[in-house]
Amino acid sequence: MRLQQISLPDRQAVAQAASAVTALKDHLTADPASPPHLRLRTKDGEIQVVVPDVVFAFLVAMLEELALGHTVAMAPVEQELTTQQAADLLNVSRPYLVGLLEEGRIPFHRVGNRRKVSLVDLLAFRQRESTRREQILDELTAEAQEMGLYD
Repeated sequence: MRLQQISLPDRQAVAQAASAVTALKDHLTADPASPPHLRLRTKDGEIQVVVPDVVFAFLVAMLEELALGHTVAMAPVEQELTTQQAADLLNVSRPYLVGLLEEGRIPFHRVGNRRKVSLVDLLAFRQRESTRREQILDELTAEAQEMGLYD
């Protein structure tokens, strides 16, 4: 399976996603113990399926992101990414990402002359960097408060 990405949702998709999130959350609130059933309307009629809780939660989370106008990507955690895909996911340039790889900050392996990055490793790096940035911001804020810059 390849990294699947949909384009930015238009206004109609955002509105539909927001409506779906509301309906799904209302259902969960009304009957939290029942397994999630989905009724899908197709050209040929309707089908009803029971989905695992984890899939239902993923669907709600995905719709919440779409309702905010965000692009959503889906990939199996075992997915290996090219350097361009990894750079796109981190929202950095490919040369910058390659530098991170060569510095050993993100594990990678080579397939021929190409670098491949595990999605799990990339997401772990992103989480570590986010945590590190938050800590630095907290330290700077505390320092500014000590200096009396915040009142």
